Amino acid sequence: MPRLMPRRSATLLAIVFLLGTAPFSEAKPRDPAHAITSQLICPCSCGEVLSGCTCETGKTMQGYVENAIKQGKGKDQIVGALVARYGEVIRGAPKPEGFNLLVWVLPFAATLAGFAIAFLVLRRMVRRRAVIPTSQGALVADRGGLSPGRTLEDDLEALRARAEAELRRMRE
Repeated sequence: MPRLMPRRSATLLAIVFLLGTAPFSEAKPRDPAHAITSQLICPCSCGEVLSGCTCETGKTMQGYVENAIKQGKGKDQIVGALVARYGEVIRGAPKPEGFNLLVWVLPFAATLAGFAIAFLVLRRMVRRRAVIPTSQGALVADRGGLSPGRTLEDDLEALRARAEAELRRMRE
């Protein structure tokens, strides 16, 4: 199996990371009220997205958003008024500022750290399993695992004998 060059590995890892974290563009809703209500959560116990909520509180908030749009208010004004009335819990996602910035950054940082750890562990495992042929045609491990100067078959036979001896001892 050919080994990837470090430059190729880094490039491949970067491509996978960028594809995994690239924001996918959504079709923007034509209804401005839906654009606002789809980003808010109903504050009652139903916990639904406001645009799909059917409870009384949700319907009241949807009506408020529609009336505010008819009055010419902007999205920030409408959301600000609803947040002032119901609290930050109605936001579908926290504002990316201050302590809330961690909610936006940590998932990507954890994913990147996970990829790096997996890469290092897999590379280490592959290096440990590297085998080279000897002049006798048997396989001998490159690093660790086998006794020096012995073939793979010799070590396997010794392990089989040891396992059988332990099984016999356990049966007695």
